Amino acid sequence: MMKEQLETQDIYNLIHSEGTFILYGYAPICANCRIAERMLKLTQELMDFEYTAIDLNYHTEIINDYKITSAPSLLIFEDGELQESVYRFESVTNLLNIMERHH
Repeated sequence: MMKEQLETQDIYNLIHSEGTFILYGYAPICANCRIAERMLKLTQELMDFEYTAIDLNYHTEIINDYKITSAPSLLIFEDGELQESVYRFESVTNLLNIMERHH
């Protein structure tokens, strides 16, 4: 997982790169975001994939471009195209099913 303060343009470059790119959006004061990130990390341990985490407070352009409606959010891109937006993390099993569709 990459969790650093990235510039918005760097995120767009990652989105438009070849292959699968997974973007996890959170807000620091969001309790559900902390729970969702723990579930995402468990899913990552089971499936071995990378994702980039960003604080949505700093990326309003991305929020607007991809119509992100809430935090936490998980956006899955394939070759620069948004394939799926996830706002209900529900369970690790649910996340495993989502990741299997894109892995």
